[in-house]
Amino acid sequence: MFSRTPNFKSPVAIFGIIALCIGLFLSTVGIVLFFVLYAHNASNHNFASMLVLAVVGGQGLVWLIVGLIITRINRRAAKKLYDLKDTGDQYEAEEITLIHSNAVRINHSPTVFAECIYINKSGQRCRVKSRLFMWNRWGQGHDSLRAMIYVDRQDPSRYAVEMMYQESKKQQVDVDFT
Repeated sequence: MFSRTPNFKSPVAIFGIIALCIGLFLSTVGIVLFFVLYAHNASNHNFASMLVLAVVGGQGLVWLIVGLIITRINRRAAKKLYDLKDTGDQYEAEEITLIHSNAVRINHSPTVFAECIYINKSGQRCRVKSRLFMWNRWGQGHDSLRAMIYVDRQDPSRYAVEMMYQESKKQQVDVDFT
């Protein structure tokens, strides 16, 4: 059985969670300030309360929408991965090469792509590339990594790469759908 909660999340998933938190906070602050200013400006001039609602609440709404879109994309990708696990072909990677991405670092941990080579049923060597995931360089070594590739039977261009450590095969490192 595989784990449904990865140990290392993708940077996009972390950004989605952060965007949701910022959006909720700014929207709440904007609405509270609107009602506070609206109550104190009972005269004809409620321009300040509307401006606060538009600026702070509007920024919160934008962050909320971005966070919801990213969360939906991640859920759809996870659902497709589980569907491929149930209905697709499963291969274990023969070779795993980690390609460091210097553009994104989270808490001084680098993000990497995993380029994997597997042999399909017809004996061809196929190369697949995962999406970005965070690599904990202080944790387990590169030698203990294992990659499982799930390929759709009807459309081989639809695949998913799942990275895990060799020692505990139930522990999942990355969930990736491409």
